Amino acid sequence: MQRNPKVAYMFLAPALILMTVFIALPVIASLVISLTDFNIFALANWSNAKFIGIDNFVRLFQDGLFWKALRNTLYFVAVGVPLAIALALILAILLNSPLNRAKGLFRVGHYLPSITETVAIAVVWRWVLNPRYGILKRALEVFSIQSPSWLGDPRWAMPAIIMMAVWKGLGHNALIFL
Repeated sequence: MQRNPKVAYMFLAPALILMTVFIALPVIASLVISLTDFNIFALANWSNAKFIGIDNFVRLFQDGLFWKALRNTLYFVAVGVPLAIALALILAILLNSPLNRAKGLFRVGHYLPSITETVAIAVVWRWVLNPRYGILKRALEVFSIQSPSWLGDPRWAMPAIIMMAVWKGLGHNALIFL
């Protein structure tokens, strides 16, 4: 049977057009805008935006806040991703265990945080981590451990955020392993 490459291109064309419009063009526009002094007023009149080259990037790399944000991001990824993968794998193994008689119930229960809005989860975790009356504070008091100000202390804020993010994605990540 003879293959016609025109038919293949015809089937590929819609996907390529959509990828160009929604991926390639915005990336190119972002790169062009990053080389200008673009601000909100330039939307009305593009002639207000003037080319400044790599000055934005020079300013970015000289800003201490950028480096702090980059460190926080790398910390979040270096700690959060391996933790999320390990816990999801353990959960998947436990959910798939022949000793687990209520598999369906546990699968739904562990998947619920994945479909819950992040804002609702943040509110719940703010309550759990509350330094005065939070559940975690009460649990630590049972073992005579002083609870830190989870979200108020810069040393504990990132671990608390990682805990929340890992818990939110745990069901979805475990589902991938199943």
